[in-house]
Order: sequence, then C-alpha cells, then structure tokens
Amino acid sequence: MVRLVLPVENIYTELVTQLKNQPMVLLQAPPGAGKSTWLPLQLMRDGHFQRIVMLEPRRLAARNIANYLAQCQNETVGQSVGLRIRQETKVSVNTRLEIVTEGMLTRMLQNDPELSGVDLLIFDEFHERSIAADTALAFALESQAALRDDLTILLMSATLDSERYSDFFDCTVVQSQGRSFPIDEVYISIKDESRWLDAIPQIIKQAMSEQTGSALVFLPGQREIVRVQQALNDLPTDCEIFTLFGEQDKNQQQAAIAPAIQGMRKIVLTTNVAETSLTIEGIRIVVDSGKRRAANFNLKTGVTELSTQNISRSSAVQRAGRAGRIEPGVVYRLGSKQTFERRNSHDNPEILTSDISQLMLEAKLWGADISELTLLDKPTEQQCSQALSLLQMLEAVDIKGKLTPLGSNMLTFGADIRLAHMLLKAQQLEPQNAGIYRLAIYLVALLESRVNCAAELNVALHSMQQRLHPVFKQQLKYWQSRLKVSDDKSELKSEYLSVLVALAYPDRIAKKRGNGYLLANGAGAELNSDYWHNDEFLAIASMGGHKGGRIFAATALHPFELKEYLPHLFTEQTRCEFDEKAARFIHQDEINLGAITLSSQPSKQKLDKNERAKAWLSLFKKQGFALFNEQLDAQQLLIRMCLAYKLMPEQFPVLTEQSLIENAETWLGVYLQDIKTLDQLKKFNYFEALQNCFDWQQQSALKTLLPLRLTVPSGSNIKISYQLEGPAKLSVRIQEVYGMTTSPVLAQGKLPLLMELLSPGKRSLQLTQDLAHFWATSYRDVQKEMKGRYPNRIVDLLN
Repeated sequence: MVRLVLPVENIYTELVTQLKNQPMVLLQAPPGAGKSTWLPLQLMRDGHFQRIVMLEPRRLAARNIANYLAQCQNETVGQSVGLRIRQETKVSVNTRLEIVTEGMLTRMLQNDPELSGVDLLIFDEFHERSIAADTALAFALESQAALRDDLTILLMSATLDSERYSDFFDCTVVQSQGRSFPIDEVYISIKDESRWLDAIPQIIKQAMSEQTGSALVFLPGQREIVRVQQALNDLPTDCEIFTLFGEQDKNQQQAAIAPAIQGMRKIVLTTNVAETSLTIEGIRIVVDSGKRRAANFNLKTGVTELSTQNISRSSAVQRAGRAGRIEPGVVYRLGSKQTFERRNSHDNPEILTSDISQLMLEAKLWGADISELTLLDKPTEQQCSQALSLLQMLEAVDIKGKLTPLGSNMLTFGADIRLAHMLLKAQQLEPQNAGIYRLAIYLVALLESRVNCAAELNVALHSMQQRLHPVFKQQLKYWQSRLKVSDDKSELKSEYLSVLVALAYPDRIAKKRGNGYLLANGAGAELNSDYWHNDEFLAIASMGGHKGGRIFAATALHPFELKEYLPHLFTEQTRCEFDEKAARFIHQDEINLGAITLSSQPSKQKLDKNERAKAWLSLFKKQGFALFNEQLDAQQLLIRMCLAYKLMPEQFPVLTEQSLIENAETWLGVYLQDIKTLDQLKKFNYFEALQNCFDWQQQSALKTLLPLRLTVPSGSNIKISYQLEGPAKLSVRIQEVYGMTTSPVLAQGKLPLLMELLSPGKRSLQLTQDLAHFWATSYRDVQKEMKGRYPNRIVDLLN
C-alpha cells in the first residue's frame, strides 16, 4: 500500500532550514497536514534537535498524540515519546519528544527557566490563544532572550493570523498549501435561530442518509449533547451514538475515539474538545452547530459566566478539518453561507475575556510585571486591578503587591489558585482543627469533578461520601495520593466547611440584602428558593447564570468565626458621612468584610473636623459643583482654568471638572474643616480654593491669556463670559468700541471672542467674531437702522 504524502512533508526542508537559522518560526498548515504528528516525529527521528517539547492545548489531544507517536515508534509512551499532563506524567531519560499541556509547560519554565536540554519548543494550535499558552510563550521568549539563545520556538496552527503574528514577533512564516483530502460544504439554513438545537437531530439523520462513514457532531456543551442524544431516535441499526467531552473519564473518551466496530457507523456528539489535533478513525462527516460555550469574566462580580456564542470562521475551519483527515469528507454547517461569512475571523483571545489573577501571580513568581511580558494582547487596567485585589484577599501578594511565600507555594499545586490557597491553609490549620485538611481534599474533589449535586455543599459532600460518583472518586483518589493523605470512613468535619469555602472564595462571602445577597466584592447575587431561607450569611463556591448572579453551590456561614482564620479580610473603621435624607451626620464605628458591614454602632470617638471634612468631601463627590449655591465668579474661574488646560496643556496642569471632583481632597478638603452645617456648605465660596490649584505664575498667565474683564476704548472694563464649548462672549455698547479696529485676542488666538454689539439702550445689534470686517461691511446698515430708531442727539453719537 502506497503511503499518502502529507502536505507538511512538502515544506519540511524549508521549515528545518528556517528553524536552524531563526529563533522563532510560524507554521501555517491546514487541518490534516501532519503538523501535529508527522512533523514532530520526523524532527526527532532526523536528530535535528536534542529534545523537543510540544505544547498541546487540550489533555485529550495531548494523550492521543503521545499514544499515536509512541505506536509509530513501536514503543509505549514514556520512552522516546513522553507525555506530561495533569495527573499523568510518563517521561524517562530516553524521552526526546515530550507532549505537554499548557499548565505543565509553565511549571517547567518556572522550575527551570533555562529549560535545560530542550532546544525546540513547539506551540501547537496556537490560534486557540489560551491564557496558559500566552503565559508560557511570554516566559519562553524571555528565557530565549536572556538565557538560551540556542532555544528555537515554533508556533503552529491551521488558522493563525499570520501577518499580525509575524509582524509582532518579527519572525518568518512558512506555509503549507493544500490539505490531505478535500472537504465538501453543505449549508443548512434555519428560519428561527432561537430553535437551532431542535434542527440538529434532523441534520444528523440527513447527513447519515446522504453520506457514508461516521459523523462528528459539534455542540456547545453537555446539556446540548444530552438533548440531541435523546432526540436521535429511528436511526439505522448500524449507527451507534457516543459522547465526547472534557469531564468524561479516560475510558469513555477512548471509546468515543476508537474506530467503529466492523459493519457499524459512529455518531460522536462532542464539544470543541475535539476541534483540534484529534483524529477519530472513520470520521468523514462533520455536523457543525456553529456554537460554542465561551467563558467571559465579569469584572463586577468576579465570576466567570458561560454563554453560548457563535464560533469564528477559523474555528469552523478547524472543525471541518476533522472530516478530511484520512479520506475525503463533508461538513454540514447550521446556517446559510452568508451568515457563515459574516462571522468574526478569529475568536477573542482568552486573556481579554478571563480572570487574569493566575497570570499575574505567575508573572510575579517569574519576577516580572504583566506589562513587561511579550503578550500579543495586553489585559486592561480593570482586569489587573481586579486580579491584584483577589490575590491580596488570597494572601498571595502583600499590600504592596509583592509575592508572598504562600503565593509562591500556591502555584506549585497545579490547581486553581483559590483551591490551592484553601488546601495550604487547611494543612496549616490541621493541628488545631483536626479533620479540616481531609474535608478540604473532599471539597476540592467535589468542585473539580463538577458533578451535578445539591447546591448546599454540606448535603452534596455527604451524599457523595455515601455514593461515590466515578469522576469524583477519580479526583479524590488523585488528591489523596498527591497530598499523601490516607482516607477513612469517618464522618467529615462539616463544621469547617464554611471556613474552607471562605478560604477559597473570600470575595464571595455574602450577606442577605433585600431580595438578594451582597457579596464581599460589592456585587450582588440572587436569592435561592431552595436553600438558606433563614441564613443571613453565606460562603459561595460557585456562581453563574444571568449576569453571574445565580448561586450554584454554597453553604451557611457565621462570619465572625472567620476572624481567626482570615483576619486580614476584616477592617475596623469609623464611618462619618452626611445623611442627605435625614439631614444629619452619621458617625459610626464599623467592622467590615470587604463591602459587607458586619456590625455598626454609634462611634465612641468625638467627631473631629477632619472626619467632618471627609464627609463633606464625600457629599461633594456625589453632587459635584451643583452642591454649592450659584456663584458666577467662581463658576467663571472654573471654566477659565479648564479652558487654560484644554487650550494650552504645555503651560497649565491637568484640570477638568471631573478631575477636580475626583481629587477634591487635595484642593478643597482643608477649606471644609470649619463648616458645620449643610446650609453653610451650600453657601461656601470655593473661589479661593479653586484659584490655588494654580501657582502664582499660572494665575498671572491665566489673567493675561484668559482675562476676566476687557478694557474697551471708552475706558469701561467689560466682563467676558466664558463657556467650556464655543467662543467667549463680550456684550458691549457699540459706541464704547469706537477706535477698536480688530477683535481682541484670547489665549494667543486659540479661543475666539464673540462680540455682541449693543445699542445705546442695550439692545443687541450685531454678533461678530471679526470686528474689522464688521466696520467695513455691516456697520453702515446698523448705522442707518439706528438713525430711524433713536433721537438725533443719540444718533450724533454714532457719527
């Protein structure tokens, strides 16, 4: 049998040349080109590199690629081809090609920044742009630049945004044209987009009747997989249904991937876990719903919300590629071709839509700030601020943002940093609180296994202990082995449960408020109709749903019990503020847990003028300058100062109405210390306080460039009226500007002056920004009008 030449083989020589001469290379090759399998194996066999590490974004793909490549070598995994994924490491001194998942590569770099012995790093399916891949690449680039100029990096994908990536990384692109087998496209339009899921079973039946071979059906999540599975009745007897998703155990996944039994056809219902780097024998049909379950981090609630979204065109190409890997295939796409072509070209990178606290902690352990890392996309200031706040609550960084020993240890667990914090603290507390560590391990297993169970964590844990779910059992066994803790059949110490949840999710401690809950991070949550009816406080482990406000898993909490375990979360303060409704000062001593007030009582401290000034400032920040009674001189000064910064920023400091409100402490606070009543505050003249925002030189320049008054030829000193938008205005009787041939200049000509010329009786005659033009043109018409309106003795004044 003649072996088919894979597309990547045609560019192999060129690629090797580039890898030998360039620090980084991009390889763009279509699905099925052999880039994830043939290429790394050939590079190893040819001895071009001493040791190769290839990153795969998904555990399922990593395991299957490692098994396939080991079989090609007539070996078991762990010999020349190794595997390193969470809960499974198979490497040896003979390993020359190692397949790893993203978190594993980051740990390898953190433990050994030089990556001793590794001379080629391959980032497969880089288009997926997970935070872990971005992190590992940023660290690898720093290692390459500072420690390992002999380290080569290869980025690979079928759908790379190659022009952007090559410009950013300043590297060469090698492209492999063509695919192994052609793929036909069939578009199935639907009338009602909201009922898209109902259309999938019929499309599957249509595809199975029109085509030969087995089918891979892409759906957003497990819920949709179950719905479609239940609806697939009346199938031909030679069709067998399998499911494939990330939370399944290894045996179920392997059953879905294995070739169909002779004489049978498979229908594999899957999530995007099968989108890349995975070959299922016999699959030549793809049914693509065009949907995915995407995680979006809500900065307000601190919760990652899952929503169903349309996939990008690049993801659709990846999915279709599953059909043409070993023979010609066909893809059935839900929706019209026009709808398909209107999709985004690429999915948003995870770094812009996710919680970046783990990335920030990794960067601190690496010894860098996020802003210093070479990242294709930088997280926003809001993301960084939220992440820093959470890391401080988790004791991973101190008040100055410096990494703590606890924060460093949290990253070694290979688990979510919240759960790592809980486990480490539980281990420390075990000598004085027997049983808390064992309970923590059970809780981690429960939360990581994601099995459906009661929302009340106490109920869920005890029911799971009595009847172990297979996935929970697997997770429990892993953590007990990992942490070297033997289990027994004794009752769990559930009295520590709320403490453990608070250790992992301190920002989600909640207090009942009206028809919902107030969280420690300031966000809100919905009331639950099934649990916690009489509980004022909760410790919440899992939230989501609409706007992230639905509670999925929690337990009742007595907040003051936490003070022994999480003292840094509690703050004592004296609150002084003016209650506008009651028209009186509130002066209370409070104990707070984040945004939650745990206790409040009249303060024992005497109300001093500094506290009172803070209360007035708080009121000013709510109402702004509208708080004060109308003061034209002060208002005009404010406008002139804002204009000075706007028109001449090189000469005047940053000053806007909003910046003055936000920074009121620095210019207004000292003037409010002796004000005792709201009426006094409203009458307060803020002119002097405002004027002192400029130094003496700036005040002098302001009077020259934007004068308050203007002297006209008659000798009158006329007030100028300024506005933030548009010209300044000078209203003056026409006879008073005789002899003024041109319009006065303001702000070195940067601000126009609108002159309103008035009659002797102060009636408006003309508006002009060009006095010279007025004298030359319109003046004679105005003069004629005035002669008919006023007695001769007044008209004489105009001649």
